[in-house]
Parts: sequence; C-alpha cells; structure tokens
Amino acid sequence: MYCYSAYQLCLHSEIPLSGLPAAEGEPDIIIRLKHGDEQLQVDNIEPNRDLFGRLKGIGDCWISDGRFITIAPLEGVSHEMLGPNILGGCMAVILRQRGFIVLHASSVVIQNNVVAFLGHSGWGKSTLAAALHGHGHSVITDDILAINLEDAETPHIVPSFPQCKLSPEAAVALGKDPATLAPLCSHSSKRAYNFQTGFQNERLPLKNIYLLAKGDSHSITPLSSKDAFSYLVSHTRAMAVLSDPTSLKTHFKQCTQLLRQISCYRFTRKPGLAELPDLVRLVEEHVKETSVEKPGVNLPCNLVNR
Repeated sequence: MYCYSAYQLCLHSEIPLSGLPAAEGEPDIIIRLKHGDEQLQVDNIEPNRDLFGRLKGIGDCWISDGRFITIAPLEGVSHEMLGPNILGGCMAVILRQRGFIVLHASSVVIQNNVVAFLGHSGWGKSTLAAALHGHGHSVITDDILAINLEDAETPHIVPSFPQCKLSPEAAVALGKDPATLAPLCSHSSKRAYNFQTGFQNERLPLKNIYLLAKGDSHSITPLSSKDAFSYLVSHTRAMAVLSDPTSLKTHFKQCTQLLRQISCYRFTRKPGLAELPDLVRLVEEHVKETSVEKPGVNLPCNLVNR
C-alpha cells in the first residue's frame, strides 16, 4: 500500500496517486482495486452511505461509509488514468459522506482567512488561485473545497494538497514552462503545478465565496441570499449521485447554515489571461475592504469597472 495525506486524512492506496504528500499512520480512507473474479457486495446498501456507479471511460467504483473506494477499471485503463478520478469525483463523494459541504471551488488564504472561487470546470478557479499563490498568498484547496461546519459560529476549510491544475496557456501566463509540469494523465492537456511552499496545511475560517462570471468589465457585487443558495447547490460536488432524501435534506440544511456565516459575491471578469494581475489586485482590495463585515452580510464595494 502507498500511504498519503490529503484533506487531513491518511489515505492507503493500492495504486500511486500523483501530487499527494507521503504520510504514515492508520488509514482513514482505503483505496483498492477489484481483483480477478472478486464480487462487489451491493446488496442492502444505504444510499447516503454507499454508492455504486461507473466512472465514464474508467470503470466501476464502489464508495462506502466515507472510508472505502474500490475501483474495477476497464481494460486498458492505467493507474495513471485512475488517479485524477479518485482524487476528483471519488474523493468528493467520500468527503460528503464524512459530513462536509463539498463545492466545486478553489481557495486561497488572504489576511488569515480563506476566500473561495466557485465555478464549473474551465471557469478559471485554479488559474486565479495559482495567480494569487504567485503573489504571496497560500493555496489551501484546488477544485474540491471541503467545508467543516462543526464550529457553530465559523465554517473552516479543510486543506487538500499542494497542487493546482493549469492549462498550458495559463501556466505560460503565470511564468511557468508547461514542459516542466507533468500532465495530469496521458489523455489530459492540463498540467499539475505541484508547489513546495505556499500551501496552507491547517484549517482556517472561510470568509468570502466569489462566484466567477464573465463580462465586459471587472466587478465584485453582492449576491442575494436566494441566488447564493442556488449557486451553492448547483456547484456542489456529487449532487447527481448523492440525491437520496437524507443526503439532500442534510445538504440544504448545511447550505442554509453556511450562508448565515459567510458572504457571497459575484466576481465578473473580462476574459483573458492578461487580466490576471488586475484580478489579483481586485481580490486583495476587496478582502481588505470587507474585513470588518459581519458574517453573512454583503455590503456594496467600490471595485466596479476598474
């Protein structure tokens, strides 16, 4: 077994997982392959604790009890191809089974608080996080954001692992040579930017969530509670597969609690990687200007159309 650390959990895996720091200890999560004629036991499942499904083009998977991931890969699927799927969709399910809100978001630390960038694939979450990292801010998660709500007053972000996924074009814009960055897998154009410094490895409170959008100018504007709730739900990982009544009821309750504790904004940006320096400055200034806000209260800001 390989032994890794991610999301402050110890992962024991039968296959190597690129980008994760090595660890020691008893396993919180066990990742294994289905061997030979071994049968997966899918009887008497509890929908909110057990999931059996297929990863498109990869194989069948069984995810159980926030602890076990078993993969039955299709013929010709390499360990290298399994890794991003395990650390993506499978890990999102595991984290939700463990009671976290899990959003499709990247996040960084600014002034000892976490700010998160919410959006679908290709919306620039990882690129913006990497740009802020290059400006001296620590990354705490990329792509999968796990939020712990055990503190009744303040939600906390659970650190993932020190990696951002970048397109070759984004890597160049950030001063990186794509040729020196390993591809996520042989069938992906994305590169894995693994960094040795600038990773926040302890939980910190979440302050702001920014919904990424495209427009003709840069602006950061408050979201209404109704819109914020809708976007949280639509950008939650594993919503399509954890759709049983118990999971949905729990998730809606969590989203309602979260919106009482943090502030949500629409972050509209002009397209183009050349805009990154201005976007970094906008975020820094906005966090500074909203540092005195009470949780859950969105105040207008004066960063529109810069």
